[in-house]
This record gives sequence, structure tokens and C-alpha cells, in this order.
Amino acid sequence: MANSTAKNSITIPKPLLKKKGIVVLPLEEYEKMKEDFEMFQSKKLPKEIEKSRKEAKEGKVITLDELEKKLNL
Repeated sequence: MANSTAKNSITIPKPLLKKKGIVVLPLEEYEKMKEDFEMFQSKKLPKEIEKSRKEAKEGKVITLDELEKKLNL
């Protein structure tokens, strides 16, 4: 019985928990967070956001319905 419990368990040393803390999450979620972090470090992102906001204010956008009609979806 002890072996089956050990196979399904994770042991975390108390000093690690007390000093640094720990987070456990699914790998897929971690990868998404990592991608988001890398994207936010981009020097181009703020410029792209500003450009997009300006285009939206100027009406240089189309709705999703308009895009779907244009692409015959």
C-alpha cells in the first residue's frame, strides 16, 4: 500500500514552502502563461495596440459578421 501512495504523491520539503512558496498547475496552463509573458515583453506590442486603437476610432474595422460574409463562411 505504501508504494501505491508514493506513486500518486508529491513530496515538497517544508523549507521550500515556507521560504519561496510553490505553485502547481497543469502544463498547458503554464505554457499559455509563459507565452503571454513573452508577448507582453515585446517592444512592438504597445505600438501595435496603439495603432489598433487608432484604427478602431477612425472606423477602419469590420465586424465579425462582415468578415464572415466577405470570406463566404
